[in-house]
Amino acid sequence: MRDFLLDLDDSVGRRAGLERALRDAIREGRLPAGTLLPSTRSIALDYSMARATVVAAYEQLAIEGYLIAHQGAGTRVADVRQSAPVEPESGNPWPSPPTADFRPGEPDGGQFPRSTWGQAVRRVLSDTSDGAFGYADPRGVAPLRAVLAEYLGRSRAVAASPESISVFGGVTSSFGFLAEVFRSQGIERVAVEDPSLFLLRDVFGLLGLTLVPVPVDSEGIEVDQLQQLDVGAVVVTPAHQFPLGITMTAERRTALLSWARSQNAWIIEDDYDGEFRYDRRPIGSLQGLDPERVIYTGTASKMLSPALRLSWLVLPEALRGPLAQTKHLRGGVSTIEQLALADFIDRGDLDRHLRTCRGIYDARRAQLSDLLDETAPWLSVSTAQAGLHLAASLTDDRITESELVERGFHAGVGLMGFAPMWLGDPTTTGLVLGYSRPAEHQFPTAIERLAEVLQPLG
Repeated sequence: MRDFLLDLDDSVGRRAGLERALRDAIREGRLPAGTLLPSTRSIALDYSMARATVVAAYEQLAIEGYLIAHQGAGTRVADVRQSAPVEPESGNPWPSPPTADFRPGEPDGGQFPRSTWGQAVRRVLSDTSDGAFGYADPRGVAPLRAVLAEYLGRSRAVAASPESISVFGGVTSSFGFLAEVFRSQGIERVAVEDPSLFLLRDVFGLLGLTLVPVPVDSEGIEVDQLQQLDVGAVVVTPAHQFPLGITMTAERRTALLSWARSQNAWIIEDDYDGEFRYDRRPIGSLQGLDPERVIYTGTASKMLSPALRLSWLVLPEALRGPLAQTKHLRGGVSTIEQLALADFIDRGDLDRHLRTCRGIYDARRAQLSDLLDETAPWLSVSTAQAGLHLAASLTDDRITESELVERGFHAGVGLMGFAPMWLGDPTTTGLVLGYSRPAEHQFPTAIERLAEVLQPLG
C-alpha cells in the first residue's frame, strides 16, 4: 500500500479522531477525489487500533458522503470539495487560454516533432555511457556545446566554440545570470530598446539593475541616443526587433559596435526567432562581427517548444570565467534533454523541422496580413517577412489599444497591445499579433474569430 500519514487526535477517542483526520484531509484536498484508501486492516495495523474501529469510521464517512466503498474495489475518496472560483493571475487576465490566441511568444505546440524527439531521447537512454548520468558540467554537456557551435556557425553566422557556450534553463535564466555578472562588475545601468520585451524589466530589476529605454526607428536602435547615456550594456534584437519587427540595418549595426568598443560596454544580442525568415535567408548575427564585444543568446523555445526550457549564451572570453563562477551549481539543466537536443541537431532533424515550420508560419503570416488589410485599414501592419508575429500600429485616434484588447478578451480572442512593452513614453499603440500559437487545424477558425472582433470597428 501507499504511505498514508494522518494526524490523529486521540483526545476525542480513536474512532472520532480517525474520522476527523480523514474529513480534514479530504476537505483540504490532501486526499483528492478518487484516492484509494488503505484497507481497514492496514490502517488498524499502522495506527495500533482495532480493525472494527477503522471499519466503523469508514462506514460513518461513507454515510456522510466523504467515501465511496465498492465490493472488491476498495474504498475511495468521494468528490466533495467545493471548487473555489478561479482568480486571474497577476498581470494575466486569462484564467484559461483564449479560444483563439494571437498573443506572441509561443510556437504551435502541435508542430513539436514528438516522434523524432522521442527517438532522440530513446537513443540517449540506450546508447549513452553510465558516466553521463552523473552531475554534468555546469556550462552544459560537451556534446551539445559542440553541436551548437557548429549549428550556430553555419545557420546564424555566430563565431562560437564549445568553450564559449553555456547552456541554461530558458532565456529568462540566462538573462538572470548575466545580470548577476554585470552587477558583480559594477554595471548598474543597462540600456534596452524601447519598446522591448516586458520580462526584461522584471529579470534585471529583481537583481537591482536599472533599465534605461532607448528609442527605435526604422533602422533599429537609435545609437545617437545611446551615446548620450551612462550604461554598461545594451540589449538588442537586431534580426527581428521585438515587438516592432524591424531588422537592424548594416549601418546601424556598425554604429552600435563602434559605440560598444569606445565605451568598453557589452551588447546582448537576443536572437529569439532569428531562424524564421521567409523572403530570403535569415540575417546573420551581430555577434559574428565582434565576438569579444557581443553576447549572443539563443533559445529552443521558438524553434521547438518552451517546454524544453533550453537556451544558450555564446560568451566573449572575458565573461566566461565570471559567468561560470556565478552559475556554478545553480544553473543545472537536464542532461538527458541536453543530449537529446544534441542528437536532434546532429542528425539534421532540427533543420528539417525548421524548414517545415517556415512554410507553415509563412502561410499564416500572409493570411493574417491579408485579413488585416481587408478588415482593419486603420492598422498599419509591419512588412518584415520574418519572425512569429506582426506589429500592427493604430492610425485612427477613434480606436484605442485597450478597446481592442478588451473586445478580444470578451470574444475569447487573445490579443496583446504595445502598452506592456514601453519603458518610456509610448509613441506607438496597436497590437502585437502572434500567428504561431494556434494549432494548425484551428488557425482558419481563429482567423475568423479575429475578423469578428475587428470588423465592427472598420
